[in-house]
Amino acid sequence: MASLGQDVRHAFRLLLKTPVVTCVAILSLALGIGANTAIFGVLNALMLRALTVRDPQQLVSIRAIDPEHPEHESGVSLAMFHAIHQQATAFSDVFVWTGGGMSNIEANGAKYAGTVDGASGDYFAALGVRPLLGRLLTREDAPLDGRPSARVAVLSYGCWRQRFGGDSHVLGKTMRVDGIPVTIVGVSPPDFTGLNIDTAPAATIPIGYSHRALKYRENLYYNLFGRLKPGVSISEARAQFNVLWSGILKATVPDHWVGAQRAKFLSLRPDIKPALHGISLLRNDLKKPLAILMALVGAVLLIACVNLANLLLARVAARQHEFGVRVALGAGRWPLIRMLLSEALLLSCTGAALGFLIARWVARYLLDSIWIGYVPLALDPSPDARVLAFTAAVAVITGLLFGIVPAWRTGRSDPAMLLGQSARTTGGRTGRFSRGLIAAQVALSLVLLMTATLLARSLQNLRNVNLGYRRDHLLLLQLYPRPGHEEIPNRVAYFHELAGRVSQLPGVAAVSYLYMGPTSRSEYKVSVSTQAGLVANAAEEFAGPGLFHMLGMHILAGREFTWRDDQHAPRVAIISHSLARALFPKQDPIGRVINIGTNPEHRGLRIVGVVNSASLWSFRDRQPPAVYHALMQEPTYNQAKLLIRTLRNPLSLAHSAEQTLESLGYQYSLRTQSINQWTDQALVLQRMIALLASSFSVLALLLAAVGLYGVMSYAVTRRTAEIGVRMALGAMRGDVLRMILGEVLLLIAVGIAVAIPVAFACRKLISGMLFGVGVADPVTILMSSSILVAVAALAAFVPAHRAARIDPMAALRYE
Repeated sequence: MASLGQDVRHAFRLLLKTPVVTCVAILSLALGIGANTAIFGVLNALMLRALTVRDPQQLVSIRAIDPEHPEHESGVSLAMFHAIHQQATAFSDVFVWTGGGMSNIEANGAKYAGTVDGASGDYFAALGVRPLLGRLLTREDAPLDGRPSARVAVLSYGCWRQRFGGDSHVLGKTMRVDGIPVTIVGVSPPDFTGLNIDTAPAATIPIGYSHRALKYRENLYYNLFGRLKPGVSISEARAQFNVLWSGILKATVPDHWVGAQRAKFLSLRPDIKPALHGISLLRNDLKKPLAILMALVGAVLLIACVNLANLLLARVAARQHEFGVRVALGAGRWPLIRMLLSEALLLSCTGAALGFLIARWVARYLLDSIWIGYVPLALDPSPDARVLAFTAAVAVITGLLFGIVPAWRTGRSDPAMLLGQSARTTGGRTGRFSRGLIAAQVALSLVLLMTATLLARSLQNLRNVNLGYRRDHLLLLQLYPRPGHEEIPNRVAYFHELAGRVSQLPGVAAVSYLYMGPTSRSEYKVSVSTQAGLVANAAEEFAGPGLFHMLGMHILAGREFTWRDDQHAPRVAIISHSLARALFPKQDPIGRVINIGTNPEHRGLRIVGVVNSASLWSFRDRQPPAVYHALMQEPTYNQAKLLIRTLRNPLSLAHSAEQTLESLGYQYSLRTQSINQWTDQALVLQRMIALLASSFSVLALLLAAVGLYGVMSYAVTRRTAEIGVRMALGAMRGDVLRMILGEVLLLIAVGIAVAIPVAFACRKLISGMLFGVGVADPVTILMSSSILVAVAALAAFVPAHRAARIDPMAALRYE
């Protein structure tokens, strides 16, 4: 142990003798290890950290899957939950939960928009959560027989502290959720923020706290969870569910569902998955990007290791005579190896400590940059024991990676040869090995550069893609009810008046409404069926009067929605051209009847128009089949987007449009943006990944250039005498310059030859992130290779130019 401490002190003194080189080494390691720790910290928070509940490994989620489209998952109806609650004996507890939606909240005199979770009575008991104050929800609060639930609420710890100042007498007080008073009966503990790890709810209330919550008991809306009984495996629970499922579906299918809709429901299959990590929308969005980023930052760290390995090889070569003296005085091989490894580990641990501090800031910045929700992000990427262990492991592995080769080469050297060598007469094997490392560094840098170029070009393609509608001069206001005005009397007249007033503002060309689009991250898919039995999945949207004309879309047949299409008129729908081809091949769809989804009110809709296929949601889905409802026929769909086509800069009308909206007294704008801002927001994840990939590729290029410069400078110094002999025998300066640059170009050529097949082998990793460009795109390969050659040639030119200016007589006297 004393010897190890002595080695560390000796390594520390040696590093202090070269402060510039040491600082560069530590900084490159800090950036590499810090980036790896930051990305792992986000991955840990999203995918590895378990919920802070009792035995989270026993929790499972139960979803219904469409066998024709396994990627489409849905929840369960309340009737299905009641049947499962009675029959599924593999679970000790079963409960349903809803969360993530926005609600108007009035708490302790403050009115604001936030999230409120709904849950069945067994929710807290099944999770093993104990109250901080008062009590939690019980079965009596949320009966399963269809009666309205008790109007009670359990405050979250954050809401209790922020909105009520941590008042211990909060029990019995009243808060309002969407205008409905609920009595506070308890406060949840600080370490429990619900099943949704992205956001923390203000409170949890029983499902069915209002008549609206129970209105659509048949909808597959509720998230179902279960806790496995001790000793029951998830495979055993799946086997039991497969036996019970068919009977549960037959017993709970609504009586009025017939034909294709009934068959669709009865074809659903159960899917049981572990739920120990909770629910997260970010998890699905970031799963593939995080894998790409982990690969990129791993490559950056590997490049840094190659640089430092070359640095230590050069330092070892310069200290060969010293090592020979040490061996001659009785030092064994192991002490020499241990001394070099101590130097490497000291560098890596120092870099890791600095990188750990950087990682905390980077992880939080990354998550905050891609979060576009209306409420603050609750996900905490702060490092825990797992992240700390990861950083320590990376530090040790990194130190061994760049320290083991110099130590191994020194340990294998002959003591007599070490004693007879000087820094300038070191053999050429080290130089050849360094060149091999540089070729590998070039290959890794090119792979990173190609990846960054592909992602940047994909982002540009997404921004410029033709979505099937005009995106210029559009202003969007996200309508949200004022507290106490969740219900709008005579809503059609209200929306008509609002559109009329906004239309009169100077610079406004047209006004309409849209519910979910445009530029959402993904479309909401529903099943659309015909009376002939044909079924197709389509994006569902709710459109206001004159929407398609305002967006510059084309009515190909029939008509557009008008203000007469209200809740008193017969139900109508407009479908896209792509959906018309799927449901009515070689037939006129106008006047035909369709059923949409599982909502009983969306049955028997008559088609009144066909519009051109357009992607109002995902940028990647070109010409998706889509079905449009008349928004004015949906009495509960009040939180739509107000779309304004302007004659000038849309943002110049933002304030006057907001004032006009607020003057009516029912709603305000939760967010006002131009379509370009909404587009940037919808593409924030792609933009962030492209930016990070570009940053990492620039860092890799810089490290490769520094490494190439160092190796070639060392090679020129080592070959000074040889160059002097060549020039004394008649070689010109141009010949020497070409010789040095030729070696560099050979290294680059080897690196490119290795990088291209490696990039092809990694195509599955990034293919899902690309749009409009392939992994084997020749333009990208040529562009990336050209940049790499230019940077490498620039880095090698300085030592090559110095070699060409060597005085032959001085070089011959060099030894």
